Amino acid sequence: MFTQLALSAAFGILFVVSSGHGTENVHSVDLEHMAKRLRGDVRLIAMGDSYSSPFIARVPIAALRVWPIEHIAALGSGATTSSHTFICSHQCGPVAHIKAEDPLGYTIERNTAKTFFTLPVLGVQEIYTSASFDDQGNNRLFEFKQSSSGKKYLSNGMHGVFAEEVDELNFRLLYRCPSDLDKQLPELKILDNLQDVGITQLRNGVRPLWHLGENPALGTRQAIPRQINASGIDYPANNNAGGLLTMRLEQLEPLAGTNQYFEPAGCVYYHVDEKGEREKGLFFSSIADGSWSYSGFGSDAEGENAFDKNFSLEQFTYWLDVTTLDREQPTVFMWFLAPEQLSYQTSLHRMINMMNQADESAKRVGLTTVEHLIVIGSLFSLTGDLEVTREFIRNQQRAAFDLANALPHVSAASLFAATDEVLLSGNSGISWLLYKGFDQFEFGSNNLNLIEETNGNLFDQWGIHPASGDAAAFFASLLGEIIRDAGCIADVVPDGLINTTDLLSIISHIGEGDVEQDINEDGIVNILDLLFVIDGWGDCWPVQAPYNTPAFRSSR
Repeated sequence: MFTQLALSAAFGILFVVSSGHGTENVHSVDLEHMAKRLRGDVRLIAMGDSYSSPFIARVPIAALRVWPIEHIAALGSGATTSSHTFICSHQCGPVAHIKAEDPLGYTIERNTAKTFFTLPVLGVQEIYTSASFDDQGNNRLFEFKQSSSGKKYLSNGMHGVFAEEVDELNFRLLYRCPSDLDKQLPELKILDNLQDVGITQLRNGVRPLWHLGENPALGTRQAIPRQINASGIDYPANNNAGGLLTMRLEQLEPLAGTNQYFEPAGCVYYHVDEKGEREKGLFFSSIADGSWSYSGFGSDAEGENAFDKNFSLEQFTYWLDVTTLDREQPTVFMWFLAPEQLSYQTSLHRMINMMNQADESAKRVGLTTVEHLIVIGSLFSLTGDLEVTREFIRNQQRAAFDLANALPHVSAASLFAATDEVLLSGNSGISWLLYKGFDQFEFGSNNLNLIEETNGNLFDQWGIHPASGDAAAFFASLLGEIIRDAGCIADVVPDGLINTTDLLSIISHIGEGDVEQDINEDGIVNILDLLFVIDGWGDCWPVQAPYNTPAFRSSR
């Protein structure tokens, strides 16, 4: 694959020059372990632009709906009003919403000198308690809660709702401290729905930071200006009062005229056991905004204007620190960005920079196991010329595959390759979907004819994002099948279990070649293939239609 490979230890940058050969029919590189990883105890962080925003019609969130995750143990969120995981609404005013769609973009501390905060957590909000501040006749400032549409959306998927009323959960508040600590609102009352659960000290009672050599289990510390901080303790969110995991933030006394800031930046909800310790399972969160790109990732430079997307290593490290529940929990950064008009070398350079930044932040926080999964999206309307578009996407696919071949902690998957480089729009979309069997698409309690549902148009009116939750589910399920196909190669009878059924299938084809039972693809079914079955014995990655049909398998 490679004509040259060298690692610069001084800068932590990998230089790769690829021959570009041998990737045309490959859907993934080094994904063999990922099926097991994602069904165990793991933190999955969706890293990207609007492709990775926590909306129903986006692939990362759709993965929670269609992947056979055994236990979704935790969800992280920004402080947005429109996510489909958790939303943050305000009961006071005026409130600024700091995100790309806002007319002032990433301008923060809007009542003082211009400051910018461009770490892409979807939706930092801000109040300033000047004389014009209005508490609207009550003490409530903000309310975090699970999106009702998001709860309904997950309920009929592979996993089901995130939490039942009998579950015990904790809530961690995230907020940005302004540049001047004296302008930070000093304290808030926290309520689990209508029940008081504590008073959080926002200046002097915040969560200690691992990357500064501190232990969060031992007391609290002073807030760090200009960075995302977390409440010093995590509060019960017991979901037993009909509040849909509703957590309320209230003022303790009237704030109007005090000239202070409060900038909620998100939260983490996580399941706890009878000892109050986090339950093991998938912890999903994201670094994404409504208008992003490769820009920002790996730049190690703070934003300098309202729509500058750069953010620093320091900013990313603070976010990663305060959102981490357990440093021993393996972390997978899933990079999923819209393809751009980039050369191979530029694609490679940007991917290296973004992963280096994440690796360095993880090292500072003390995460023990860190991996990267680069996902290349399918063909979409990048340019008016589809062949030119294909070549740009191939550049990024080659870069991702080369990095996955070169670096042991990097994997790559390509929806572009898995959809045969077809534009899934109109007649071409119908033809491909029908050929693959997506007139029968199943996940959870859903049984869809995807062709009738979408008429072959799987992208929105801009030709960029999935057109609907069902379209996003298709892409997420296809990504899941790529992961399953790489990680469950011994499941030759595709039922999600590697057992006697697969063993008997191998035995019945002993001595044959060019059949699925030739697991290691050495040209003949023999004892080596039986050993693959024995080695992978047990539960794998459950599979649904059409991936379990002979027609789909023969079309690959």
